[in-house]
Amino acid sequence: MAENMYRGVPSVFIVPVFLLLTFSPAFAEGRQALPLNKINELVSRKVLTVDGKAFPFKKGIVAGRYMEDDVKGGCREATLPGWEAFPLKQCTYNQPDKNAPRKLKTATVIMLNPEKEVLAKWITASCVIVLGNRDINACTNKLAYTIIDASGSQFAVAGIVLEDLRPRDGIQEAYTFRDGVTVRVQDGMAVGFTGMWGEHEQAVALDPQRKVLSTASASGPARIQNTTRQMYRAYLGNQAKDVEGINWLAVVRELYQAAWKRAHDAALPETVEKYRNDLMVAKCYALMGVKPPQ
Repeated sequence: MAENMYRGVPSVFIVPVFLLLTFSPAFAEGRQALPLNKINELVSRKVLTVDGKAFPFKKGIVAGRYMEDDVKGGCREATLPGWEAFPLKQCTYNQPDKNAPRKLKTATVIMLNPEKEVLAKWITASCVIVLGNRDINACTNKLAYTIIDASGSQFAVAGIVLEDLRPRDGIQEAYTFRDGVTVRVQDGMAVGFTGMWGEHEQAVALDPQRKVLSTASASGPARIQNTTRQMYRAYLGNQAKDVEGINWLAVVRELYQAAWKRAHDAALPETVEKYRNDLMVAKCYALMGVKPPQ
């Protein structure tokens, strides 16, 4: 029996393994061209139908990007350690608050938000990876709605995110972010702080030198689609990296940056693999109730 040059494995075994990889669903989906008709539909879609209910969004899948509404009329370019190669934007924005002076709270945040077309391709690629070519519209609607509800497709790299969440009472809570995750930082405000703050507190929230003490919650949901540590582990299994404590931030940063780089690499063909966003794929598996292959 002839031996293959790779690790002395008999070549009779190499051919079947190669054929198995070539025709396996995961391998084929990675090489598969994105369904452009589905992308175009998703980009122009203004109504998302989820579980039989229709939800209208005037701005479509990028609805909810309130932090991009800069008070000076335009966000400015920004940079942070570890993010030098990415087009970060720093925005100062207002949100209504019934207890605040002038009934407004103002905060500053640094973000890296995907263009509408890239977001549509990330969503569609995730659904193809999880479901193949089945139920694409149902999946993309559900995933897009989840992203709008979770973050408005805004990825906060650093700074203060204002949200009226707990409870929805007309009062904005302040959350400090790092690498797409809500955190506690040294000398920073409490998680979900409802009072007023000044320039010092805002500077602390933006300062990359401030020590991150912990994620704000045990699950540490990561934007833009609120992927938890558990979802990440379920998706990657034995290949998952250590995501305990603040290690999760490094993993989220690495995965989001990798997805961004691939999506903006003009040399790559327009395939599912180019638009694979592992944070989003992990969420999609959990959202659609599909067990990831191991």
